[in-house]
Amino acid sequence: MSDYNTKFASRIGAVGLKHFNASELLSRTAGKNKFGTKNSKPPEKLWDNIIPTIIVLDALREHLGKTINLVSIYRSEAYNQASSDSSTGYTGRAKTSQHMAFTAIDFKVAGMACTEVEKILKEWSNSGKMFHSPVMFERKAEKVAAGNIPFGELPRLWKLGPFGVWFAFKGYIHAYPSENFTHIDTRGMTSKMSE
Repeated sequence: MSDYNTKFASRIGAVGLKHFNASELLSRTAGKNKFGTKNSKPPEKLWDNIIPTIIVLDALREHLGKTINLVSIYRSEAYNQASSDSSTGYTGRAKTSQHMAFTAIDFKVAGMACTEVEKILKEWSNSGKMFHSPVMFERKAEKVAAGNIPFGELPRLWKLGPFGVWFAFKGYIHAYPSENFTHIDTRGMTSKMSE
């Protein structure tokens, strides 16, 4: 295993997830999109950005008791913007997508409509449901050619002594019925702005 993979596995392993692991979070980073552009692994400076997102998704898996398949996680800027028309970029994806900041996951729940999944997550977000991380994490802003990726109200650093941190889930949730997947991110704001 490469040094990168070992360090990433150690960081994600410290989170104590019940249903997901580091390999799953990197599973889509070696592929190419339909334009032949290869994705890459998230830079180390962004690793902590995925921690609140995967904690919420881990809790959802526990709550539902159903398999969750991760469809899209980190996207490099080149991968996200690839297009057959280099002057416009890929129009099907936001130019300041949260996937490029490593805060977003698109996923499918086995045997469940994405609209039902969206409803549960929106209830959690609207109610201010709290989640616990056994490790402190520092969220980092990311800038791409199209501008700053929207980054909201949550403090970038959470501290709560030696017992980890608590955080409220605040992000964007959206169901895509045509492909039956759900988008979740923990950008720290609930408005759409960009996915």
